[in-house]
Amino acid sequence: MTGLILDAISLILLFLGSVLALSAAVGLARFRDTMTRLHAVTKPQTLGLILAVSGAILRVLGASDLDAGAAGDLGVLVLIIAFTLITAPVIGQRVGRLARKERLYDAGALSRDDTVTKDGK
Repeated sequence: MTGLILDAISLILLFLGSVLALSAAVGLARFRDTMTRLHAVTKPQTLGLILAVSGAILRVLGASDLDAGAAGDLGVLVLIIAFTLITAPVIGQRVGRLARKERLYDAGALSRDDTVTKDGK
């Protein structure tokens, strides 16, 4: 019975993760400049991957009695989540900084520009 419940929760997490990844892809195709694309992609992509990997973790836990192979699989899945949480914000910040530096965005669409100083430079 618990295997069935874990499978159902795993399926729900995998489905939610794939929906978030799809929304990130739609945002990437729909928006026109780098800043809006970056905003639309970074959060749902990271959360979608974490949900999908969490679903895979539950699937591994429900399908086996945690032998050495399953423990190795769990370790790899946890490392995927950890490295995603470490690298995704850094990559988003670096791409945003490069886009701002090279003017790859619509400055008129910004609600606020924090790069302008009081003297206008």
